[in-house]
Amino acid sequence: MEKDNTLKVLVTTFVVLLLAIAFLSSIATQTTNTTSLSVVTDETTDLSANGCLTADGQVNESSDNCVLTVTNAPTGWKQVECPLTSIVVGNDTTELTLDTDYTVVASTGVITLLNTTETENGTIGNDLLVDYEYCGDNYVTSSWGRTLLGTNVGLYAIAILAVVILGLYLLLGKRDDD
Repeated sequence: MEKDNTLKVLVTTFVVLLLAIAFLSSIATQTTNTTSLSVVTDETTDLSANGCLTADGQVNESSDNCVLTVTNAPTGWKQVECPLTSIVVGNDTTELTLDTDYTVVASTGVITLLNTTETENGTIGNDLLVDYEYCGDNYVTSSWGRTLLGTNVGLYAIAILAVVILGLYLLLGKRDDD
């Protein structure tokens, strides 16, 4: 094999390998964005500032201020195909009880506080914290689609390995011909 061809194969393999590794991170990130739910932790609402609490610290169930909508509430197709999940409402120390202390409509992201001993200002405090998971705009709702996309990174890594093996084969195979 001519030295000129050896250098071409070596440089081409190296450049393809560098480009492939650079794209691998982007592919992995995009795959994660389309196959994983987004997580929100401690989305905070100040109950005293928004007027939900009465002067004596009780939740005013008749006030629209005690009907809260999370920031990433589902809209459009997500209301039916991908409502909120893993919803936890409370504060740093107390977790409120669903259907006792609050109700939630996962398809719209609406949380309604109820007047109970757990939701009193002295118990829950002024800051209400909400944790939940929601679908991003590009989320793939079908489980088989997420599984298929999950193989992308592995298949891409195999393709990178194949390029390296092919480059080595060309280099070593031509070397034997010398």
